[in-house]
Amino acid sequence: MRPLGLVHRALLVLAFGSPLLCALPARAAAPKDAQAEKAITQAMDVDYLETKFDQAEKRLRTAIDACGADKCTPSVKARALVALGVVLAGGKKQLEDAREVFVEALTLDKTVKPDEDMSSGEVKYAYENARKQLKLDGAPGPSAGGTPAPSGQGLTHTTPPEQRVDTPLPLYMRLAPELLQDAKKVAVTYLAPGASDWKTLVMKKVGEFGFGINVPCTDVTKEGNLDYYITITDADGAIVTGAGSRSQPLRTAIKARIEGEPPSWPGFAPPELCVKVESGPKQCLDDNQCNAGYSCVAGECTQKTTGGEEPKDTGPRKNWVSLTISPDISIFSGKDVCAVDVQERDHFVCVRSDGSRYLGAPTPGVANDVSAGLALSTIRVVAGYDRLFLDNILAGVRIGFAFRTSSAEDASFLPVHAELRGSYFIGKNPFGSLGARPFVFAAAGLAQIDTPVNVEVLEDGVACGAANPSDQNSPCTRPGNPTYEGTIVEPRVQSLKAYKQAGQGFLALGGGLQYAPLERVAISVGLRANVTLPVVTFVLTPEVGATIGF
Repeated sequence: MRPLGLVHRALLVLAFGSPLLCALPARAAAPKDAQAEKAITQAMDVDYLETKFDQAEKRLRTAIDACGADKCTPSVKARALVALGVVLAGGKKQLEDAREVFVEALTLDKTVKPDEDMSSGEVKYAYENARKQLKLDGAPGPSAGGTPAPSGQGLTHTTPPEQRVDTPLPLYMRLAPELLQDAKKVAVTYLAPGASDWKTLVMKKVGEFGFGINVPCTDVTKEGNLDYYITITDADGAIVTGAGSRSQPLRTAIKARIEGEPPSWPGFAPPELCVKVESGPKQCLDDNQCNAGYSCVAGECTQKTTGGEEPKDTGPRKNWVSLTISPDISIFSGKDVCAVDVQERDHFVCVRSDGSRYLGAPTPGVANDVSAGLALSTIRVVAGYDRLFLDNILAGVRIGFAFRTSSAEDASFLPVHAELRGSYFIGKNPFGSLGARPFVFAAAGLAQIDTPVNVEVLEDGVACGAANPSDQNSPCTRPGNPTYEGTIVEPRVQSLKAYKQAGQGFLALGGGLQYAPLERVAISVGLRANVTLPVVTFVLTPEVGATIGF
C-alpha cells in the first residue's frame, strides 16, 4: 500500500479535525476566568471574613468589570456576581442592591446560589426575591385583592384591596409572639400613585401583637396603584421577616369610589376623607395623624375645645424688672488728706471717732496719707426696668439708694442712684430659651461714691500751742485752725476716718452672665468699671441681681 501523500494528509485533517477545532474555544477557559476566580477567593475567604466589606466589594466589582461581556465564562461571572451579592446583603445590609446583583447572576446561570456557609438571613432574603423576580420558582406577581399577602414566617397581613382618593390608607399586621422580642423595627415602604420615589414609615404598636400605620392622605391624592412592602428587622438591622418586596410589592388600588367596605384596622373605625375638616379622621395614634383643629384622644381624632385653651406663646418676654445689690470698690490715693485745704481740693471729709468733722491742723508730711489700692465704698440697692428690642438688646432705667456714706457735719452726700443702661446679649435669640446668657453693657447716670479709710494725724504743735512742739506727747492748748467755726483743741495724735467723695455723675462699661432656670425668671452676676465725674475716681462695681419677665 502506497503511503499517503502530503495532499491526502491535509485533506484528512481538514475533514476530521475541523469540527474538533471549532469545539475547542467553547470548552476552553475564557481569558479572565483565572483572574475572577482569584478575586472571588480573596474577597470571600479573606476580606469578607475580616469584615472588610468595602474592600471585598471593590475587588469583586473590578473582577466583574474585567469579565465584560465575553472575557469570562458565564458560570464564573455568575459566581462573582453571587459573591458580590453576599457582600452587599450579608455585610453591608444593602438588600435592594444585592437583589439586583443576584438577578444579574441568575440571568447568566439559573443554578448559581450563595455558599451555605456564608448565607445569612439577609442574603437568603435578597436571593429569594431575585428568584421571584425572574419567576424561577413559579412566584406570582404583585399581590392584590384582599387576600393574605405572601409573607415571611410569623407575620399575618391582609392587603387592602382598594381605598378612596384623599383618604388615609390603614395598614395593619400581626406578628407571632415568638418574633415579638426580636422585632425592633417594623417599617412599610410604599410607592404612591404617580410618585417616582419610595417612602418609608415606621409602623407603631397597636395592641399586644399588632402594628399599624396610616399612609397619609397627601400620598393618596391620585387614582392608581399604591405598591408597598413590609420589613421587620432586629436590633442589628438584620431582617427577621417581611411581606412583599420592591420587585414583588403588595398592591392596593386607589379609586375615586370603592365598592366594598373601606379598609380599617381591626376594632377601629375606617379613616375619613381628609378634605372633611369639620369631622377629621377618627383613627389615629398621635396628633400628627389628625387634621388641623383635632387632637388624638383614646385612638380617635377629637376636635379641640376653644373655651379652655391657653393663649399661644408670643415669643420671648419683652419686659423685665430687676433688683440688684452692688458694692462699690474705689481705687485712689492721697497725701495730707485731712489737711483742710486738701479736704476741700481733693474732696475728702475727715471725721473724728465721735462722728464730728475734723478741721484741725495736722503736721504736714507726717502720716495722714492714703496709699493707692482698693477700698470698699458705698453699697447700693437698685431696682430696674428694661425693655427687649429685637432679639438681643435690652434698654432701660435703674433707680436706687446708696448706703455706707459719710454722716459728718457739713458733709453733703447724694444717696440717690439713677442710671440709663443698654445691654447686648450674645448669641442667637438668647431670650428664646432657658440657660446661660452672656452680655455686655454701657451705662451712664447720677451717683455719689463715698470711700472711708483710716488715717493717723499728728496735730501741728506750733499751730495748736503745744509747750514742746517737737514732743508729740506735749498736748495742744488751743484750736489749730481758729478761723473755722466750731474748731476745738485737738489731741496731738488721733485716728480719723477719711471719706473720699467722688461723683456725682458716672460713665460705665461692663459685662456679665445671666442664667434663666425658668422662662420668666433669671439671675445675673456682672462687673462694671466706672469713671466718676466731675470728681474723677476709678470704681469697680460687682453686681448680683434677680430678674422677672412679663
